Amino acid sequence: MIHWPFNLAVSHSLANNTATDNIVVALVDNQGRVGYGEGVPRSYVTGETARGSLEALKRELAPLVLGASLEPREALGWLERRGGPELLDRCPAAACALETALLDLAGQALGQPVSALLSPTPPAMVTYSAVIPLLPSKMLPVILEQTKALGMSQVKIKVQRQGAPELVARVRQALGPEVRLRVDANGAWSAGEAVENITAMAPSRVEAVEQPVAKDDLEGLTQVTASVEPLVLADESLCNMGDARGLLERRAAGGFNLRLSKCGGPARTLALLDLAGREGLACMLGCQVGELSLLSAMGRHFAAVHPQLIYLEGSLTRFFMEKDLTSQNLTFGPGGQAPPLRGPGLGIKVDPAALKGSLAFTLSRGLSGV
Repeated sequence: MIHWPFNLAVSHSLANNTATDNIVVALVDNQGRVGYGEGVPRSYVTGETARGSLEALKRELAPLVLGASLEPREALGWLERRGGPELLDRCPAAACALETALLDLAGQALGQPVSALLSPTPPAMVTYSAVIPLLPSKMLPVILEQTKALGMSQVKIKVQRQGAPELVARVRQALGPEVRLRVDANGAWSAGEAVENITAMAPSRVEAVEQPVAKDDLEGLTQVTASVEPLVLADESLCNMGDARGLLERRAAGGFNLRLSKCGGPARTLALLDLAGREGLACMLGCQVGELSLLSAMGRHFAAVHPQLIYLEGSLTRFFMEKDLTSQNLTFGPGGQAPPLRGPGLGIKVDPAALKGSLAFTLSRGLSGV
């Protein structure tokens, strides 16, 4: 388990995060290859804690994997097929960490990047969004200047119950007319407040709104979706397939914010993306606050072969923290652009020194077949 402080508190209406608590799995096969995976449990999203996720790994998930034999091309979704969907529903961050490690090993065994295990689509450049957290008023101009200097074409603004239209207007004025803006309320509003605030943002041309009402308020979410012009995306309301079906039955949202850790790993995230596509809903790939390079790399592989994703977040580690798990810097470049990762597996190299002092959990009774 990793507990690292942020340079700057990352705030929104559900939490004030001053540090990240992540779990990292190292999985060793019978050829001595090591696959790494990461999960980011957040209690306000899925009810998970880092300690609870470690316990789930030890007691429920690790016994499925240790000593097991699987073909590399069967790694995607193998964990759910072996343990069942209810298990992954209980511990999605732990499952994400373990499945990512499996895919890292499988890619290494095949000499292919993880992206090749996710889709036959050739990987392409991706474009990330900037994310503006809730900030003290005096700090906002600094963040906006950095965002403008990077030439970001897509920007997400975290908003709270009061003052959202005014904040968004400030961002629009600072960044200019061409930047695509969206907001994330993290459930801060009632349905009526959401409609009022979103309507008031019309002069700022906001094109999408994430999670305007509380995660369990599906009636309110449905009302907002039917009442406003911008696309409404479900985030905290959308963690697993059961959530997705409930949203679809009500037509409660126009799209889903998929996140690898909250959804239970790459295979489950892919299933949600496919379901949304069949039902005519849009999808974005978001990230958990505090993701490190392993999960950033997994997100890069996923996004690089799924061009239908309308927005992409991630590769933000070095904006918020002094260190990372790899010496390789995955931070996006000007305009938010970043290349696909071409090496085998995740295509990154973990620095063992970065894990010193952390509570490590290594599954080392080798897998065969990969």
